[in-house]
Amino acid sequence: MRLFAPGEVVVRREVLHGKVWSEMPTRVVVDEPGLFAVFVEPGTKLTYPSHHHPHPWDKPDRGFWRGHGKLMLHRPQDAYSVDLFWKGADRVFGNYYLNLQAPYRRVEDGFETLDHALDYTVAPDGTWQQRDLDEFEEQVASGKYSAQEAEEIRAEAVKIEKMLVSGEVWWDPAWADWRPEAVWR
Repeated sequence: MRLFAPGEVVVRREVLHGKVWSEMPTRVVVDEPGLFAVFVEPGTKLTYPSHHHPHPWDKPDRGFWRGHGKLMLHRPQDAYSVDLFWKGADRVFGNYYLNLQAPYRRVEDGFETLDHALDYTVAPDGTWQQRDLDEFEEQVASGKYSAQEAEEIRAEAVKIEKMLVSGEVWWDPAWADWRPEAVWR
């Protein structure tokens, strides 16, 4: 499968039990063998095709991406992305958000993954906290994940916590200063 060009719009698709669960367009920032970075622009429309397992964001007030957008850094085979968020009128770096998800799979018009609900926030000073454990466990109980999948997700969380405790993260902190191209707006 080809690499995508910087600036190209590709679809990030979540697939649950073989069916599309959510979709959103993203803008390619970098696509190279070790890093796939995409940006969700402010105002991006999110869609949730009907599915037997409702998406938690499928609410009238969650139909568009708000704020300054988010930059998502992916490495091949990682079962999480590193998302960067900014805040305030001056667009100051806010935090990293480690989003546990299925390793991304390239498709012709973008990539597929599946959000695993369990996440971590990491402040600019390196302090971190786990998020959404209760939501993850509810989704396990409701059948979104099999027992084996749930154990694999929990094991990934342990690996992430070890990385965060050590303070040896793989992403370049210079990404916190990244800005989208003005022509993208």
